[in-house]
Amino acid sequence: MQTLLRKIGLNEKMARNFWGIMIIAFAGAIIYGLPYFRYDYYDAYLEVYNLTDAQMGVFGSILGIFGMISYLFGGVVCDRFSTRTILTVSLIGTGLGGFVHLLPLSYEALLCLYAFWGCSSLFAFWPCCIKAVRVLTGNDDQGKAFGFFEGGRGIGAAVMATGAVMAFKFGAGAMEDQVAGMKAAIIFYSLLTILMGVLTWITVKDGKMEASDKISFKGIGELIKMPAVWIIGLATLTNYVMTLSIYYFTPYLTEILGASVVFGAAVAAGKRWLSYVGSIGGGYITDKIGAGKLIFVSFIVMAVGTVAMLALPQNSSSVLLFVILFFIVYTFYNVNYSQTWAMMSEGAIPERLSGTAAGLISTVGYLPEIFISLVAGYTLDAYPGAEGYQKYFTFVVIMMVAGAIVSLVWMKMLKKNK
Repeated sequence: MQTLLRKIGLNEKMARNFWGIMIIAFAGAIIYGLPYFRYDYYDAYLEVYNLTDAQMGVFGSILGIFGMISYLFGGVVCDRFSTRTILTVSLIGTGLGGFVHLLPLSYEALLCLYAFWGCSSLFAFWPCCIKAVRVLTGNDDQGKAFGFFEGGRGIGAAVMATGAVMAFKFGAGAMEDQVAGMKAAIIFYSLLTILMGVLTWITVKDGKMEASDKISFKGIGELIKMPAVWIIGLATLTNYVMTLSIYYFTPYLTEILGASVVFGAAVAAGKRWLSYVGSIGGGYITDKIGAGKLIFVSFIVMAVGTVAMLALPQNSSSVLLFVILFFIVYTFYNVNYSQTWAMMSEGAIPERLSGTAAGLISTVGYLPEIFISLVAGYTLDAYPGAEGYQKYFTFVVIMMVAGAIVSLVWMKMLKKNK
């Protein structure tokens, strides 16, 4: 197998650790199934739990607030303690939270549950994933490494989402009972997350993480002085606006263009299969031309693609073309989502500070988690129908243009440093 991996351009270190990276990638997809599955079943979730768009937005903000606090300290924890233990506890804890979701929870109780998920799925888990991928790969393959990592996450998410759609349909039955379907999907996500935690404990070995020194909070001070950290954080922030906005294309497809809820969920699940194309393809291109140039192109494509979708007639005749444009935007979004992490090596951020750097970058980059869901929810409530979506997606286009400008600043910085 290693021979085959070497033939497709992977260096010896990455080829040797390839399956470890894939296990971490699948874990990195599955853990977010529960905190974010409400978006794939947006309309049904609103109905089952008797929620408004604004209340749905608050759930996202709760995740964001706890995530922002968690990332800052979680990165340091990641560099000091067992990677395997952190990943395993995070997965199992998140899965157990899913079984709590099966109880007849009030809106306030749901807020507490999302706060718990904000800690269990974000705290040190995500910095540990980034650190592990970087340490298990040589410097020359950072683009490919994070490409395969995000591609693996995409495949894991696609398989998981497809299984969840089947579970929902099975639970709903011939009577199309939304409540039963939702419970079946939650049980599926919960069991899968816990099983992934057990698999991670069995397969991920801490010995391979020893290339990164155990550090203290002093590492944060060293990183704060590096412009590269802040630029990567801003690039991540602008792209993360699209990360959270992707979920609103599905209700636009169902509410405005008239597609069925099941079709919308199928599109939401199907899009994840394209992540492998964007992530892996982007990784190979990045290792040849650099992350900055590719990320700039991706931001422009996402901006133009979103404008094109908004320009389509608002009826069922636009469904096919909308889905095609949506898949194109999603593919280039995945290019950026994976390759912003490859910028760490390009910007000469020390490997020994990988976990702390990932935590600090995530603290800045994932700030949209706090406000995007609120902005979208209140906009859709204040301007019902197509007008609300038009206004919100216009904001998204502006953020994509801002991301393109950030990537130009990055390229200028690299040229100056050379």
